[in-house]
Amino acid sequence: MSGGERQRAASLEVVAGALVDAHGQVLIAARPPGKSFAGRWEFPGGKIDPGESPRQALERELREELGIEVLAAEPLLQVSHRYPGARAAVRIDCWRVTGWRGTPASLDGQALRWCGRSELAEADILEADRAIVTALRLPPCFVRVPADELLAERVPSAPRAQCVAWLVAALPPDAGVVRRLEEHGDLVFVLDPRAAPVAGAGSVYSTPHRFERAPQRQRLAGQVVHGAAEALAAAACGADFLLVPSRMLPGEELEAIAAAGLPWYLDAEVAASGAVARPTGRLWWAAGLATGRL
Repeated sequence: MSGGERQRAASLEVVAGALVDAHGQVLIAARPPGKSFAGRWEFPGGKIDPGESPRQALERELREELGIEVLAAEPLLQVSHRYPGARAAVRIDCWRVTGWRGTPASLDGQALRWCGRSELAEADILEADRAIVTALRLPPCFVRVPADELLAERVPSAPRAQCVAWLVAALPPDAGVVRRLEEHGDLVFVLDPRAAPVAGAGSVYSTPHRFERAPQRQRLAGQVVHGAAEALAAAACGADFLLVPSRMLPGEELEAIAAAGLPWYLDAEVAASGAVARPTGRLWWAAGLATGRL
């Protein structure tokens, strides 16, 4: 039995759905009175019944809890968390739900709320769901901009279907470039900054780094890792997410990286066939990537 299998056997298996509407807003639900952590926010969902797949449990739970029929959903993140005094950890298999039939309604006595990216970061979300919040705040793709290329050249002149997180060596002198990218839904991260970035940018470190701990950190900070040991160390040091540029990692190593419980992005050229773990998104790390390949 692998480490991931042992973890699943000792955990309470649940599924959660992050409903994302056409405007990018996400639905969260408040724990109803009488339940533990009443009044705090979480993502709709519940226990996976014996014999159910996560997708089947997702469809059933959202039908029973919100009265909707799931039409389009994809895996987002798997995360485990153990609350103080709990007998076992809870293991959440969260899915991004982008299509459904019906209007979400409270059928379980819970308050519902639609949140934008910044509102989601500020909401009193349960600790078990914090990594999911980070995954939802991040675009599905990271792209490293070569040092000899200007970030301004990447500002879209026409609408682009996919939002991107740009990795740059330094912020451009014109702060308007970052602002225009953010208006499109993109994010900008400085790679190995000497000081905390300004102008709304986040940071990514390619060497071990101890992060300032902030439960509701507005500016996200990530770590480049090359294996499971580095991933676990980064999670212990307070990283928000992981970037994995290594192309030769076996499936067991990728599964162990996923078990760190953070959103992680795997080099887009890696064929992860046979790997149980699902990365949160894609990483374009190689220099010279053409924008047209996005």
